[in-house]
Amino acid sequence: MLGTSAGTAAVAATAPRYSWHETTTAEKIPLIVLRDEIDRIEIAVAPTQGGELSGLAVEFNGRWVELLYRGRDYRPTSGFRGKASILWPAVGSSVPAGATPVKGKVESAYEYRGKRYPMPQHGFARLKPWQVVRRWANEEEAAVELVLKDDADSRAQYPFGFAVHVIHRLRAGRVEIHHEVKAAADNAAPMFFSIGNHIGFAVPLVAGTAVERITIESPSRFEYLRGKNGAPDGTTRARSFPPTTPLQDFPLVPAMSVGGYAGDPWFRLTDAGGLGVKVTHHAESTPAPPVVQFNLYGGTAEGFFCPEPFVGLHNSLNTQTGQINLAPGKSWTWLIRVEPERAPGK
Repeated sequence: MLGTSAGTAAVAATAPRYSWHETTTAEKIPLIVLRDEIDRIEIAVAPTQGGELSGLAVEFNGRWVELLYRGRDYRPTSGFRGKASILWPAVGSSVPAGATPVKGKVESAYEYRGKRYPMPQHGFARLKPWQVVRRWANEEEAAVELVLKDDADSRAQYPFGFAVHVIHRLRAGRVEIHHEVKAAADNAAPMFFSIGNHIGFAVPLVAGTAVERITIESPSRFEYLRGKNGAPDGTTRARSFPPTTPLQDFPLVPAMSVGGYAGDPWFRLTDAGGLGVKVTHHAESTPAPPVVQFNLYGGTAEGFFCPEPFVGLHNSLNTQTGQINLAPGKSWTWLIRVEPERAPGK
């Protein structure tokens, strides 16, 4: 349960700024909760649910507001499950060339060295339990480190040894999600992958805000066109919407993939009620184009907006484009920053 605003000043004066504790959801899902008493922000991480960011709440106008769509909510749903899933080692579906639909659907898979490997949409990391390595709180931050390692099941889908470490941290009023992908030293070839995060925000962020007063902003220069299989095929066109545009005028179902940033890619969602959020990401290295840097999904009609940070390209496991190729024994890092933005006085 989120904290209340009663006694905020007294708590801030006596309690440590950063803290962590363990709890469970109503559905008995274990959570590790990190809290910043000064900037009044709290996040929840769900190790058993793909190590995902499960909740992101801030105090706003004297009450706690959950920013993630279906934050901490694990009740069954037929639609988008919300929260912020880690997408690895693939983004989007994997569709082999010449794949034959079965009952109208094509199996998500890829071919490597003459063998076909099944690969769920957006990879398997979001479907596996992650191990908790450590959690801590000190004067500078509150954080939890998780790890996912290869096993017999992952090897049947992905023939590489690996360890993916993710640190979720609260620091100076923002959320940081730091990824380190390590390729096993005994891998017989470079380990290829793409990576992303399916973060979804509830819209409006502030209950009661008129939907026409919700805007999105980003300096991407172009958008990717979709091929016959529905995934971006690498061709682009100039960006078709202004740098700042009403979300209501910009339906994103199906999703739109964008790129062409001059610096670190970023996207901002702003609610006229006085609350916003900015997502920025930075990769140690990026593949040669084509590479998607944000995948945009949802809108006001759906009640959520997903500015999904990507380093990769849909179907990259089959096309061998837009992906990281990591030599045996090497590592690669990627950082996502999520910064809640409150209007002055809020």
